[in-house]
Amino acid sequence: MKKCAIAVLLVVVSSASGMAWQRPQPPRLEESVLIFYATEFQKAVNANQALFPKVLPFIKEFIQNRFDISARRLDTLEQLRRLSQRANSSEEEIKRAIREYDQAESDMQANQERFLSNVEPLLNIRQQARVRLFLRNADRQMLQLLNSIRNNANAPAEKQQ
Repeated sequence: MKKCAIAVLLVVVSSASGMAWQRPQPPRLEESVLIFYATEFQKAVNANQALFPKVLPFIKEFIQNRFDISARRLDTLEQLRRLSQRANSSEEEIKRAIREYDQAESDMQANQERFLSNVEPLLNIRQQARVRLFLRNADRQMLQLLNSIRNNANAPAEKQQ
C-alpha cells in the first residue's frame, strides 16, 4: 500500500512541477505541502489502496487553490495595512481593499467546502468526520511548521546583528 501511495505521489509531484512555473509560490513549498496533506489525509482517514488514488486529485486541487487564494489574501492584507496607515487613502480605496480581502476569505472557505463535497461521496460516515478533524489538525500543524521555519530563518539574521 505504501509503495502504491509513494508512486501516486511521485506522479502528482512531477505533474505539479510542470505547472509550477505558472505560480508565484516556490514549487518546492507547494510540493512539500501537497505531500504532507496527502500523507496525513491517508493516515487520518485510513484510506486504503482503492480509495487513495480517487481522493488524491481532489487533495491536489485543494492545495493548488489554497496556495492561489492564500497569495491573493496576503496581497490584499498588505494592501489593507498600507491603506489604513496612509493618511491620504480614500474611503473608496479602503472599501475596495476590504471587499477584496473578504472575498479571499470567502474563497478560502468555499475551497474547503468544495474539497469536502468532492471527497465525501467516497468516504463512509466515520471517514467524513475524520476528514474534518484532519483539516483542522493539518492547518494547525502547517502553521506551526511555517512559524518554525520563519523563526529559524530569522535567527541567523538576528545573530549577525
